[in-house]
Amino acid sequence: MVHAPPPSDQSEIMEGKELTGIINWNELRKAMISEGRGRRGRENPGEFWDKRAEEFNRSTKERSERTDRQVTSLRLNPDFTILDVGAGTGRLSVPIAKRVRSVTAVDQSRGMLDCLEENMAEVGLSNFHCIQKRWENVQLGVDIEPHDVVIASHSLGMFDLQEALEKMNSAAKKRVYIFTSAGKWFFDDLEEELWERVYDRPPRRGGWRSDYMLLYNILHEMGIYANVEIRDAEHVQRYESLDEAVRRWKVMRGIPEENEPFLREYLAKNLEGDDGENGGGFTFRRRTKSAMIWWPTSESS
Repeated sequence: MVHAPPPSDQSEIMEGKELTGIINWNELRKAMISEGRGRRGRENPGEFWDKRAEEFNRSTKERSERTDRQVTSLRLNPDFTILDVGAGTGRLSVPIAKRVRSVTAVDQSRGMLDCLEENMAEVGLSNFHCIQKRWENVQLGVDIEPHDVVIASHSLGMFDLQEALEKMNSAAKKRVYIFTSAGKWFFDDLEEELWERVYDRPPRRGGWRSDYMLLYNILHEMGIYANVEIRDAEHVQRYESLDEAVRRWKVMRGIPEENEPFLREYLAKNLEGDDGENGGGFTFRRRTKSAMIWWPTSESS
């Protein structure tokens, strides 16, 4: 009779065996993304953001303190060229363009890039170039050349994240910076509290798919041993009235007209009344953690 070794000998069984690869992190994330896309339907992502570009632009302009901290952390040089993947309305591209030689902004939404161009013009900047394409469709050496630094802020919704990261790594001559969530993001509680009532289906509960640990593990499997900095993050949105808050939330979250009462009830409960220096109105405030993941692509960086 053959006896299995006792539990105390398990370390000997695993000794010398490769433990990496037990989980394929990129395939795990693909499964998470597929589930979320199935619930959202077949709406084109570019068109989705076209509809929300103006409201998104207004919203991001209210986050100047967070933007300043992120830009400062990038260690920029006046001679640098910067590639912003998923640049949106230019929350980072515009202040970065003030500090560097040039910025290339890539985004799949024409509406977002229109806002970015307007924001650049408002501050008299012309050292930028926009490319309206999904990052998956951008070809290095054809659409763009390598840049000194590549950045992406909460914009890595690509189905194949490993492929997207490999392209970002190849496009960066010096460093890559990624800003993403650490744990629950700002609106996870919205999905849990409001999702079933507004959309008549269970909440996605998929916030972990954008968590920094998932991204970090994919990088690790690629042989990229990145640096991680965890920071406190706060989302603050101010409104002159409850009606304004309802109107703007309906646009950003695509809430059907018939479900407005549920949204109004949620906001009435969660908005803080402003007084003093803000001169009245309401504030929506959420605190969470964010992560900056970065790595050098050359030994001199």
